[in-house]
Amino acid sequence: MSDPIIQRTSEPVASAQYSWGGEMTLVQTIVETLSSASGLAPEELPPLHHVVDVDALESIFGPRCDGQLRSVTGEVSFNYQDHEVVVKSHGRVLVHRAD
Repeated sequence: MSDPIIQRTSEPVASAQYSWGGEMTLVQTIVETLSSASGLAPEELPPLHHVVDVDALESIFGPRCDGQLRSVTGEVSFNYQDHEVVVKSHGRVLVHRAD
């Protein structure tokens, strides 16, 4: 049996723009965006690493070891509690309510 295909028809309930090399990490940006979407403080949210490999998220789209940006385009999505999180290669983080 295959996984269902997720059809995003609604606007995100929260979004943020991550900047590679900025003050916040990608994971912090995702947690802050989830916090905004859920109305919970970041420390009240279950750890993100329980649902996704946070190191892999940073390395998929992040700069190479030599600091050069990757030319990868695309997105990674995962479910977190009652939300779907979408991380785009250009740094956009979107949080949708899961249907």
